[in-house]
Amino acid sequence: MSQTLKIPDTLYTALKEAAEARGLTPVAWIAAHLQHAESETESQAKQASGPRTLADLFTGRVGRIRSGGREQLSEECGAKFTDYLEEKRKAGHL
Repeated sequence: MSQTLKIPDTLYTALKEAAEARGLTPVAWIAAHLQHAESETESQAKQASGPRTLADLFTGRVGRIRSGGREQLSEECGAKFTDYLEEKRKAGHL
């Protein structure tokens, strides 16, 4: 099945130029942008419903969280945690 769209010549010219710049036909250009718009709509719907897990919450946010200080919080985490647990064990809290 096919349909006919009536659009102004100036709009068609702009569409054709945009499509040719990407090496596409006008129809392929529209299809590509509709798929992009559909995926954005799905993404917005997911965001509106809120994250279901921590992984969902932090998706796309890796490296974007700052502590506000200058210290390197992510360095030697394992050693710092081990020292902390050892202190708690010595104090009789473990």
